[in-house]
Amino acid sequence: MWRLLASKNSDWPAELHLPDQYTAADWVRDVATTSQAAGPQATAFDDMADPLRMLADSNPCMALRAALLATPDAEVVFVIDHGDPDDAGEQPDLQNLCADALDHIQATVSAHAPVVVLTEGHSDVVILEPALALLYPHLTDLIRFMDYSNSPRGGAPALVATVRAFAAARIANPVIALFDNDTAASDALRPLDRAALPHNIKVLQCPPLEMATNYPTLGPPTLESPAGHLSHADINGTAGSIEIYLGRDVLTLPDGQRRPVQWRSYIDGSKQYQGEITGKKDVQVAFQEKLARAQANPEVIKTQDWDGIRKILEAIVNSSFPRQH
Repeated sequence: MWRLLASKNSDWPAELHLPDQYTAADWVRDVATTSQAAGPQATAFDDMADPLRMLADSNPCMALRAALLATPDAEVVFVIDHGDPDDAGEQPDLQNLCADALDHIQATVSAHAPVVVLTEGHSDVVILEPALALLYPHLTDLIRFMDYSNSPRGGAPALVATVRAFAAARIANPVIALFDNDTAASDALRPLDRAALPHNIKVLQCPPLEMATNYPTLGPPTLESPAGHLSHADINGTAGSIEIYLGRDVLTLPDGQRRPVQWRSYIDGSKQYQGEITGKKDVQVAFQEKLARAQANPEVIKTQDWDGIRKILEAIVNSSFPRQH
């Protein structure tokens, strides 16, 4: 039986002398041989204490793993140097020892894993992923967008369901769930308890845009305007889908006017209308053409409007890698 003592006060000899080119496999072999009670064996150690001294400065979990590799059938008693063992039930830090250790391991893994960005659908990914590579190429290994190309569902409710699934599965990666800046997203987020989510999962909505504070909107028909009346409104929070962020150069029609937002359904839970940009597919095609020009010649970026996309990407970056003050 081994008794592995977890204590801050280990008194090991300063050095052990081993043959040249001594390997971990040799260590495992010699520990297994030394631990056998039958007769002397040819090993680098005189007794079991010697190989265990080599683990003195190792991570305790790694040391225990190494020892068990050598003698997998051994009975191990792990003694915690934390006062009277009979008082363990009254010490919350001991009761939560395993859970706290697991949380620490997951937090360490999370700190070095790529950030996974979840969006409301595939169209968001085909916009944001190449934009990140174009505008912030040094971050492409640190931020990954989830592939929705084979997903039959999209929209804010589906994204909320994905967030809950990731939380239940205790995904170790840092996760950013990015929602549109509109009524549908706000309504879908209402029942989600963000405070109960794991620390590595964060929920964001696309940030407000200055341009969107005074944007043309198309309302329902009236006697004076049978085809619908055009007026300006602040569409932040009600019609801020990703298309609104693609730039003035993409949203401007040949006559110089911006494509209006069409007011659609009234969402009772949020007490607001949901708006959507008119000609959505045309806007997406125009953006892809704009993106292709910038990829072919990065100097073109200076003449294009990338402010909205930059705001979204900066929100993701700042949430993933908060500045230290």
